[in-house]
Amino acid sequence: MSLPENLKKEFDGLACQRDEGFDSTKAAFLLSKALKPSKKIEQYAEKLELIATNCADQVKHADRFDQKIKKYSHFLVESEGFHGDEEAYDDLDHMNLFSILDTKCGTAMGLSLIYLHCAQKCALQAEALNFPGHSLICLQEGAERIIIDPFAKAVQLDAHDLRQFLKVIGGADVELNPKFYQGLSPKTLFMRHLNAVKAHFLRCMQMEKALEMLQVLTALQPKSATYWRETGLLQARVGFMSEAANSLKTALKYTTDPETIRHTQHIIDDIEKKPN
Repeated sequence: MSLPENLKKEFDGLACQRDEGFDSTKAAFLLSKALKPSKKIEQYAEKLELIATNCADQVKHADRFDQKIKKYSHFLVESEGFHGDEEAYDDLDHMNLFSILDTKCGTAMGLSLIYLHCAQKCALQAEALNFPGHSLICLQEGAERIIIDPFAKAVQLDAHDLRQFLKVIGGADVELNPKFYQGLSPKTLFMRHLNAVKAHFLRCMQMEKALEMLQVLTALQPKSATYWRETGLLQARVGFMSEAANSLKTALKYTTDPETIRHTQHIIDDIEKKPN
């Protein structure tokens, strides 16, 4: 139920980084190592760096912004073959950077991490967007802006496309909101990716693996009442009662809502009344 100590220390170190300067690539490799301990981070870091360098070699020959994006996208899609697969969207391998680099198939967030790393190597201004239900990349140069979908082979999306996307996700009445165009910090994108992995384990009823993901979440956001409360409730569910009480007490330190405090304390009291 616990991450290896070396990985825990690495995530603790990342927690000190500011959101905007957060090393999401390193975090994604550490998560991949937690999911596939037999794999070596160094090997895949070199593979990703080679891809990013080759991508930058293609982009540097372009002068106009649209040409840069065309070469960037063509390299990642046509030369490298990165793509998504709707029929295997919840496949854990598609959330693992090691597997994505091996098979070139991943979730939208997993692919976005690779696209953003390559964009940085290409000196392109890029960020993931706060778009609901999907991960899109915005590339910008001055007043020019292009939005692409890494999951759909870097197809470029305009406002009409985004509106149609929203209606599929949220229904006919949903409209574009300015907040959907806001950029996500590297840390926020990774946290969403990590939460998706945690949700996968919960759906598969792999509670102890979900607890490992919560261990990473609390390492990266040690003052999150939400993650500590979720950890405590899940620990209680699988029978780790003393750990559950401690996690819930930690949640109380960072909780301000009176009703949530009352409810959490009630759960702690119930746990501590039970015989060991």
